[in-house]
Amino acid sequence: MARSTWVLASATALLAVAASSDAGQRLADFRRVVVGGQAVEAQRAAAAELADYAGRVAGTTIEVVTADRYDPAAPGLSFFVGDAAAREALKLELGPWKHEEWLLKTVPSGLILAGHDGNGPAWRISMPAGTMLAVYTLLDDHLGVKWLWPGPFGERVPSAPGGMIPEFDARATPRFMIRSIQLGYPSTYHVKEFNEAAAKWARRARLGWTRSAVFGHSWYDAFNLRTNKTFEEHPEWFALVNGKRRGPQMCTTHPEVIARMVEHVLKGKQDIMHISPSDGGGFCQCTEETKSETHKRLNLPSCTSLDVPGLLAYDGKSPQLSDRIFTYANEVARRVREQNPDKGCGMFAYTFYNKPPVRIARLEPNLYLSFVYQAASFRDPEAYQVWKDSVAGWQALGARMVVREGWGNHYYLDLPFLQYDQIAANLAEAARLGFIAAYGEGSKSFATQAPNHWAAVRMMWNPDQDPHRVMEEFWTAAYGPVATEMKAFFEAYNQSLNRRWEKRRRIVPTAGIAYANLINSWHVILPPEAVDEAEGHLAAAEKKVPPGEYADRVAFHRFGQDYTRAVLELLDCYRLLTELGVPLDAFRREAENTLNDPARRQALLRRAFDLGETRERMLLLHRDWAAMDEGLYAFANDNNLRQWHARVKKELGIEKPTALTKSALQGAASAPARPQGE
Repeated sequence: MARSTWVLASATALLAVAASSDAGQRLADFRRVVVGGQAVEAQRAAAAELADYAGRVAGTTIEVVTADRYDPAAPGLSFFVGDAAAREALKLELGPWKHEEWLLKTVPSGLILAGHDGNGPAWRISMPAGTMLAVYTLLDDHLGVKWLWPGPFGERVPSAPGGMIPEFDARATPRFMIRSIQLGYPSTYHVKEFNEAAAKWARRARLGWTRSAVFGHSWYDAFNLRTNKTFEEHPEWFALVNGKRRGPQMCTTHPEVIARMVEHVLKGKQDIMHISPSDGGGFCQCTEETKSETHKRLNLPSCTSLDVPGLLAYDGKSPQLSDRIFTYANEVARRVREQNPDKGCGMFAYTFYNKPPVRIARLEPNLYLSFVYQAASFRDPEAYQVWKDSVAGWQALGARMVVREGWGNHYYLDLPFLQYDQIAANLAEAARLGFIAAYGEGSKSFATQAPNHWAAVRMMWNPDQDPHRVMEEFWTAAYGPVATEMKAFFEAYNQSLNRRWEKRRRIVPTAGIAYANLINSWHVILPPEAVDEAEGHLAAAEKKVPPGEYADRVAFHRFGQDYTRAVLELLDCYRLLTELGVPLDAFRREAENTLNDPARRQALLRRAFDLGETRERMLLLHRDWAAMDEGLYAFANDNNLRQWHARVKKELGIEKPTALTKSALQGAASAPARPQGE
């Protein structure tokens, strides 16, 4: 693929230009959807979606016909879906297409909806589907259909029999070349119903990862760290830590490590291949005295000699590694470009190397920087300023920057850590600053975090929108007659975070989001009074909402509220048990000395056990809902992480295995699909 194809084409506008309502076409006059006889799957799916949803909005039945059955003399107007339909029925040639380009064009006989389409599964966002983008732009932006979250009661279809379709002459490409949000842990942890609903929601939200690119941690694959073979054969490739060679980090100044990574990229299937270090710490400490014999023979610098003396990382105590890591990344990218100018290298800007290097003048043009940060931290002015300064520093190096976010990652434990204001504002700013793509971790937990997801997907699609209007659209579409009450419900948590964020505990001295700081601060940032305030607004909505779709959504959030109350109390139990000497990973005592109160300790253990069991039951109760992420909890169990409930059971002498592991979940049945009766 030529590098020029990676440059986003400038779009005339993301929203089609609409004429006045009296100049358009009446929705009720559309009788059919015309699709090519040899249409690809994306075009057939787009035709079916358009016929279904437009028909429901109009209160009529719209049939799907192939172009060879289209009769120009038939009464009524037609939707022409896909370039083949336009070519066969209207004798119009629309190509060639830019990548993911879409088109909406009014013609006397109806409306053309077409675009750049790949020949693959329609519901995979890795497959280009410009025609589907055109269809969802019409349905969402102009006919008012909204997909709030995966599943049936996340769908909003208005009734508008007298609706008008404006005149269109729009042809555009998406602003971000990647638009993706991962809904929790791998699909193998989730039931089929949810996975299918999530795939359709992502496509309908106009997400897409159609560019062949990967940015993640690479050394596990590049050096086959699944086994010890590479270490046994080449121990000096690995990081020197406390005088010993070990993984999972590598010695980034070793010439054979760089050569292996060049080979990894050139042989990789992706157009942009990942070259990022392994996750976590344990980076190489080799000095001029302790570097390998290969280094000495070739007179190569050690890893630590490339670090800037006195420059510290985000934690305020570790050396900032940006200069050494990006010296490595630049060298890999340079050698790759010499052999294949069209091949890119995907690189994280992350943890100990998230800030711009000081001694490097320019980054290689085929190096794509996945900029790891969290807009959730921007409640702190210091964190926001650090982000802006860092972006400016990377831009000065010519970085091609990609948003890599944690919109709903495991740090938040499916709790209402609401950051929709920060998400929307940040994606708009990222687009203005020249970021070319956006992706990140979300959560399956729409029951508590739905506004976060809405802000993320809406602004990824069109970052030029007014963030305030984006959120007002959500409250109205999702909750109708109780929009005021439900907005107040979420705002109770949002404003609690705004007011109390500066009071969080600083286990790690950083203005950003640190897991240790967050897990030890839930009682500070979302105290019981915040939960009670939210409860009052939710109860008011429950009292006022009429039966039907809005009541279903309020009941959905009731499930999330009950989970929130239980888990926040549970986390408080864990924190207090730590003060009483129960060792619970990640929790830190506030006092130096352990408290001695056996009776209180036993009472807290019993309460923590009951709440932990409640949490597990809730995670298993509605697995086909986009509510809580049972996969997050099961993944932690499978990898022996965050074993707080197991520790409580051990302290109480209770032998009861968890039902939340991958193997157990794969054998469990799904629960009912609607919230009534909960």
